[in-house]
Amino acid sequence: MFELMLMRHAKADWHSHTADIDRPLNERGVRDAECMAAWMQQKSIVPDKMIVSPAQRTQQTAMLLLKCFQRTEPQLVVDKELYLADRETLCDIIVDYAKPDERLLLLAHNPGMDYLVSYLAAEPPPMSPGGKLMTTCAAACFSVTSVEALNRGGQCRLQDLIRPKEIV
Repeated sequence: MFELMLMRHAKADWHSHTADIDRPLNERGVRDAECMAAWMQQKSIVPDKMIVSPAQRTQQTAMLLLKCFQRTEPQLVVDKELYLADRETLCDIIVDYAKPDERLLLLAHNPGMDYLVSYLAAEPPPMSPGGKLMTTCAAACFSVTSVEALNRGGQCRLQDLIRPKEIV
């Protein structure tokens, strides 16, 4: 068994005139990433390993998380396949990196993260008040019995789904 955290990057700056992959975080994105990192630290759910998309906004989100973690620094791996990956690709990446008794965080993009959270969850995951699932910087925490459960869908227990606006 292992723990899987799926996180969408923090809010990007859509006013920066850059290519999509180079788009940085905006001010709210920075605040939200720091807020989520503090929440993860407080709940003692700091990942052992982080697999991150090569996009600037995911890299910045990861760096802000790492900056806030006080105990251990997780291993960070950049995987180019995560950039705008679909559900199947995301599952394949998890299988490649998951290890028993480890907490793995996948930091990537929508719509793939929405599809993956819905696919893995044994019960329908809760939506935000605005009707969205994986809002920017949202984190879904799963308990996964085996990597085989990832390929069957609906086999993982969603332990928590938290969004920055829900942290008080």
